[in-house]
Amino acid sequence: MSRPLREATTYLVLAFSLAIGIAIALPHAGINVLLSAFAPIAALVIMTFTVIPRGRRRALWGEFGLNRSGKRLWPFAVLVPMLLAGSAYGAALALDVADLRPIDLTSTGVASWSLNLVVTLAFMTVLFLAEEIGWRGYLLPRIQQLTSRRRAALVTGFIHGCFHLPLILVATTYDQHGSRWLVAPAVVATITMGGVFYAYVWDRTHSVWPVAMAHGAVNTAFTIGAAAVVATSEADLAYVAGESGVATFAAVALVGAIFLARARVWRTRPATVDVRERELARAA
Repeated sequence: MSRPLREATTYLVLAFSLAIGIAIALPHAGINVLLSAFAPIAALVIMTFTVIPRGRRRALWGEFGLNRSGKRLWPFAVLVPMLLAGSAYGAALALDVADLRPIDLTSTGVASWSLNLVVTLAFMTVLFLAEEIGWRGYLLPRIQQLTSRRRAALVTGFIHGCFHLPLILVATTYDQHGSRWLVAPAVVATITMGGVFYAYVWDRTHSVWPVAMAHGAVNTAFTIGAAAVVATSEADLAYVAGESGVATFAAVALVGAIFLARARVWRTRPATVDVRERELARAA
């Protein structure tokens, strides 16, 4: 077994074990969602102090680009996911599965809404940094050593999607509306295609910050979108918008397909993990 495959396998066993354990131990507690978000980085910390040799630890954490802001892609990383996720709620309104709540367009109302948007986005970015250090910072580069960048984007996205299954199928606090037979595969499919965008942002910047911002922007749009509408049926809204919505999947899949077909950053193979670690070690 090659080193990238061995490390990726070890990481996935740990991350999924934590996710399953959290869902089984706390099936009805709202905190299970928060704890699951920290499972990817928790698995990486465990690996750092157990299976990663002491001499490689600093170089490993240097791979994630925490010292690089990637700020040139911030607007792109935030706006695209918010537009895609937000458009699904527009589809819900058009399909009459939800009604728009009254909107306060006074200066006070706009200021309050804007502050809420900024605070929510900042919180979500920090929260999902814990996930993206694991998925795009650690796992994606190792899968890229095993296949093409395009396939690696899809594979990592699919794994990321499957990571949500314990919460969806075992717990009762996450994507709880609608049939599990429909919601579970829809969530996995949407996150798989969303992973294409996250991988693109990672490969453009090699920094987890804009990836975490993109991930946070999606969940911010879901949070604000859900708060902005009143569902005529919670299940019907879940089938159209949000993480399990068909309109969300359609928008994300379309953009993901465009990136898979046209992104220039994926036309060359990345350097191996070993080479990158040596470069980072020398830079340090």
